[in-house]
Amino acid sequence: MKNEKALVVATVGAVLALGVMTACGRSDEAKDQSTKTSEATVVTNDNGSVARTFTECNVTTNGNMVTERRRETRTTLDADGNILESSTSEYAQSYPVGEEGMRCFATRVGTEGDGKSDGAKVEDGFLGLKFGEEFKGTNLVADAEEPTLLRAAFEPGRKLAGFDDYYVYVTPKSHKVVKVYACAKEAVDPGSNWRRHYLIEALEKRYGTWARPRSWCRPIYTFDIGSGRFVTTCLAGASRDYETVLVAWDDALLTTAADETEEIRTEARKSAWERRKARVDDAASAF
Repeated sequence: MKNEKALVVATVGAVLALGVMTACGRSDEAKDQSTKTSEATVVTNDNGSVARTFTECNVTTNGNMVTERRRETRTTLDADGNILESSTSEYAQSYPVGEEGMRCFATRVGTEGDGKSDGAKVEDGFLGLKFGEEFKGTNLVADAEEPTLLRAAFEPGRKLAGFDDYYVYVTPKSHKVVKVYACAKEAVDPGSNWRRHYLIEALEKRYGTWARPRSWCRPIYTFDIGSGRFVTTCLAGASRDYETVLVAWDDALLTTAADETEEIRTEARKSAWERRKARVDDAASAF
């Protein structure tokens, strides 16, 4: 699917504002509000088929919590207009007022026709590495930006187009996989609509969850993939060395890494004390 073949047929937005959202500290004075928008797009694929997408978004708030719901209907037709495939997905997320830029709370509501109505599938890995499994590599090094983890470069079984380097971060003692990075020195597919970037669409399709914006001025999105695991993508300007970065991590294993780091420090202090005591005893016996 090429961007130059994408044709936006219609964009319709209907906004119903019932009041101005008040700050969290004045939530007792806030009134219920709702916003509704819709968008329709048509994309011509390389094989001649046509993909139509109709998206409806509803945002409601009671002054304390914000609830966002999105319903997407996708229809694929052949060159003669016959329907090849049709599906409808719904996504929902809730978060306190004022935390729009914080951690992702997206969860999947369900998809008509796929027989699934429960939450998003729990993912156990990223780029071929499973969270919590021991990493067997021997090229582990310390990283000043992640003081509780060790880092190693690795080669995934299937590389991502446009990405140059891949890193895994593990716990310092047991070497369990905690984070997995994919990094591109040049921006991947620059100049495209960030929200409709193919990486965002691919991640939403892969994990069945809605991309949650993390910044009002930078193309950063987070996906909740279940069981305290997340994927964040920065599409441009990620760091001094890389433009586009994808990172997946397990929150619980970050706590494990911190505990192991403290254990290592405690053991180091104990060993240092024992070595000093031995030196003192040796010197005392020599006098």
